[in-house]
Amino acid sequence: MSTNPTPHTVNNFLNADPDRCFSVVNGKKMSLANLFFQARQISLRLPDGRYALNLCQDRYLFTVCYLAVILRGQINLLPQNRSRGCIESLLNDYAGSYCAGDEPNSRYSGFKIALADLAGDDAARFPDIEGNRIASFSFTSGSTGRPRAIPKTFAEFLKSARLATQRLGIGSRDLVLVSTVPPQHMYGLETSVFWPLAANAMIRSERPFFPEDIRRTVTAAEQPCLLISTPAHLKACAESDLHWTNLAGVLSSTAPMPLKLAESIEARLGAPLLEIFGSTETLSFASRRIAVLDKWQPYSGVRVSAGEDRCNVRGGHLQNPVELDDRLAVDANGCFTVIGRSSDLVKVGGKRASLAELTRLINEIEGVRDGLFYRTSQGRLGALVVSRRSKKSILYDLRQSIDEVFLPRPLHRIQEIPRNELGKIVKLKLDSLIRELDIA
Repeated sequence: MSTNPTPHTVNNFLNADPDRCFSVVNGKKMSLANLFFQARQISLRLPDGRYALNLCQDRYLFTVCYLAVILRGQINLLPQNRSRGCIESLLNDYAGSYCAGDEPNSRYSGFKIALADLAGDDAARFPDIEGNRIASFSFTSGSTGRPRAIPKTFAEFLKSARLATQRLGIGSRDLVLVSTVPPQHMYGLETSVFWPLAANAMIRSERPFFPEDIRRTVTAAEQPCLLISTPAHLKACAESDLHWTNLAGVLSSTAPMPLKLAESIEARLGAPLLEIFGSTETLSFASRRIAVLDKWQPYSGVRVSAGEDRCNVRGGHLQNPVELDDRLAVDANGCFTVIGRSSDLVKVGGKRASLAELTRLINEIEGVRDGLFYRTSQGRLGALVVSRRSKKSILYDLRQSIDEVFLPRPLHRIQEIPRNELGKIVKLKLDSLIRELDIA
């Protein structure tokens, strides 16, 4: 029997407090009643079709459109990036799809939504939501190959959000969520759409990008803020000379946070740094504060198991067990550490190591802004670094933390490692770059 909320309990939950503020839009508070009334009105205007590519950049408009698509009986497609090739590929692959966005001059024709289109609220009962019907397809980042479509239901999102916000204490106090993560990404969808639906927290509709923009948004918020971001963004904030106030906490995901960087972020921003762990397939299912403990603690009801060849996560919000790509070490209490990806184990000179662990160590070297290890076409290990330091000095520091057999040969200093807007590796661009460097 499924442990996910039924459509009946989903709507009872949403109807429990319709006047609660969901978002702040241009200084105006929007309640849950506003949100669902506007979504119902927009749903009546949507084109016929089976799928809607939700391209809205404004977080509130994205949520209105996301709910409107569900209420219309359609499915949201959430592209992993906004490149022309990605959008056109989805339109071709999913028959009966159309674009929905908030950019008036977008190259993609389709449904347009604007704040001016939204008005009013309704004290009546919220429209029924089929909790166990697919709400959206998210897509893996493509960082390890071709993106895959992952279907998720409204009920899965809502239950996961309730487990996450209970774990992190969101809802036990009035908080404003400020996010730098696009809502089309699973991390952004969870934290900036479903967390404020599930807990007593409101989300700012804007998406600040540069450190000063983020600081201004946080400072201007009505209550203390939880800043939701990524290691790359938070590193830029920590390296700025800005004075940060009004932060109750900082949340990071998409890649594990190195301890030294976490400590630097906590010191500069003056707030605890928390992380959540998960994937597009699982949603988030564990959390930690690495400055206190490096082990991940699963959410209530979630169980993680590690065998010799595979690891699984089950329970909690998950309808069925999910096999993980990560290799984990699980302790007697069910907490775990990440050893690496199943595909990143390397063997050199009879000794084993993880590419993820080697990459973590090179990034902890003073003066290295970014770096990673990779396998060369000859089966050796190579590395890329973004740094002003000499190769010789970087290799000297590496020798202090890794075995000689794992030293990178070659070591390339480059201007930038190809990453997407969330800091994840773009595999096709990385492979092309490595080929060019190794041939040269």
